Amino acid sequence: MKFAAKELEIRRPLWIALSELYLDTEPDWERVASICAASPFDISELRRILFDEVHPIVHSNLWAAAGVWDGFNEDWLVTSILARKRRPLIRLPWPEERRTPWRELKPHIISARKGVETAP
Repeated sequence: MKFAAKELEIRRPLWIALSELYLDTEPDWERVASICAASPFDISELRRILFDEVHPIVHSNLWAAAGVWDGFNEDWLVTSILARKRRPLIRLPWPEERRTPWRELKPHIISARKGVETAP
């Protein structure tokens, strides 16, 4: 994938934050949502970035016996996303038995954009 320098500057923190959804630990939903909410992307584009740019690179961590739990190497993550030649042609369903990150994250992003605290 190719991005202009300004676009890459905007996407990099998103990629890093969204990759936290694929760690072998519970994500910091509020922190990830605040980074997403601060971006210029609408909800549908944020979802696309999650599933078309981040997911293909880090999804296998969810299936690893001893997966990454303390965070992906940021340079590796960005380099791997940029090295992809294209967006996925099909999007495989999210493994519901693991977690449903988008359903959990989306309301937090909406609330953060409205400036309203999300109830626990």
